[in-house]
Amino acid sequence: MNFPSDTHPGSLSARVATRFAPPQLEPLVDWQVIRHLGSGSTAHVWLLQHRTTMQHIACKTPKDVDDVPNLSHEAELANSLAHENLIQHVNIEAIDELETVDAAAGTFWEYLPAGSLAEVVAANGQLPLAQVVTVVLPMVQVAQYLHSRQIVHGDISPRNILFDLSGRPVLIDLGSTRASAHAFHLAGAPGFSAPELEGAPEDVEGLGAAADVYSLAAIAWFCLTGLVPGPAYARVPLMTLQPALDEDIVEMLEACLVEEPALRPTMEQLLASVTHWADPEPIDLFAVVDEEYELLLPTRKPESHSTTPRRKFKRLRTRNTKHSARAQHGPGKKRRTRILLAVGSLVLTAGVVATSVFGTQGSPNSRFDPRDELSPQPAATDFQAVVDSLAKARTEAWAAPDPSLVARYAVRDSSVFENDYGILESLAAEDHRLDGIRMRAVVESAETTAEGALVDVQWRVDGYSQMDAVDTTVEEFASQSVPLQLRLVTSEGEWKIAETASR
Repeated sequence: MNFPSDTHPGSLSARVATRFAPPQLEPLVDWQVIRHLGSGSTAHVWLLQHRTTMQHIACKTPKDVDDVPNLSHEAELANSLAHENLIQHVNIEAIDELETVDAAAGTFWEYLPAGSLAEVVAANGQLPLAQVVTVVLPMVQVAQYLHSRQIVHGDISPRNILFDLSGRPVLIDLGSTRASAHAFHLAGAPGFSAPELEGAPEDVEGLGAAADVYSLAAIAWFCLTGLVPGPAYARVPLMTLQPALDEDIVEMLEACLVEEPALRPTMEQLLASVTHWADPEPIDLFAVVDEEYELLLPTRKPESHSTTPRRKFKRLRTRNTKHSARAQHGPGKKRRTRILLAVGSLVLTAGVVATSVFGTQGSPNSRFDPRDELSPQPAATDFQAVVDSLAKARTEAWAAPDPSLVARYAVRDSSVFENDYGILESLAAEDHRLDGIRMRAVVESAETTAEGALVDVQWRVDGYSQMDAVDTTVEEFASQSVPLQLRLVTSEGEWKIAETASR
């Protein structure tokens, strides 16, 4: 099953070498193990990709032979259920090669690449009420669907709610699910499982629907505050944390989180309440989605468009400073210089931390005039998609490092082009690389102008390491996020960065 990783795919938990994949998967020829997705109490999860069709599926493999029956039960249960917000089991009978895999090797599930709710809140912080409804309402509906079949999930938590690329929230981990009238194996995330389950024996008779009501209220609390609600005696009142929240919402959530199950509202009452909280709005999943899917995300923050610039654009002085240094040393001379490799350089502004490498002669130093390469703009432009593409191209250039790639995102002879070209040329000359570098940006507003567009963004750079020719770490850089304004023009038929300014 598609169990969520504890952290972002770029983290250590997602870097478990594929050579540690279980030997039961070795007979697969058409499918290759791409990476480790995460681990639960009874299983590991691996991402598989078809070598020809590039289809992705998640494979859940047991940690121990005693865990095989639990995985088999989970798959059987999933095959008997059908709901758009419930994890889907892959029918291996329809896939020839998977049909030959021993059932003990694992089970196969749909792959959801847009992260978990835990990752979304960690990246974005507290969610607006409209986005909370986007998560909670479908989860209440899928829980109600399970209850109608005398099934209680028992482990609804932020790690068990994943998203697909459309922003659809999906409840996973049916391994903890049992018929409410029969014995079940206790499971649950601390802070999200109902208090009546704490301290209970490992196997108990019957699990009431009120346990899922508690978990769903805890989910809503978590989305609204970024905090786990905690036990009643230590819980900060929701109205204190969110004073602008409607009183009816506060009363419903606090009622659902009482310790006595019989005193909680029913699932139907919770559903009726959530329906009136707000109209659902898309959640921005950009910060947690796998990199190869970034440009496919439709759920982005709305942009504001205007034809009148709000501020005078400021040209940075990076190019002039660099030209001055060249004049002193002369072209063709190899010199020791301070190449800005900190986050400041990577966010297109003046750097504040420097490391020493040998520099070389850079790009041509002619002055940029946007009228030289300006071409007509599209009537309507999705600037978030434009900036996504530019950030991805810049990441690839800096990760290489390859100065020839700068022209893919920056206008030739502009200050941005010359700054990046010079730095990447120096890095390449010394055979240095930036391990783990990743740049992305969230568009906050965009204004069209006679010459192009002014786009306000929050430019993000993930933490990375500067490595030398023998893979020794030169310096470590922490992740940062900086507000910038980009001036974009259409150059050579594509949108590119002409100038930048800090905000």
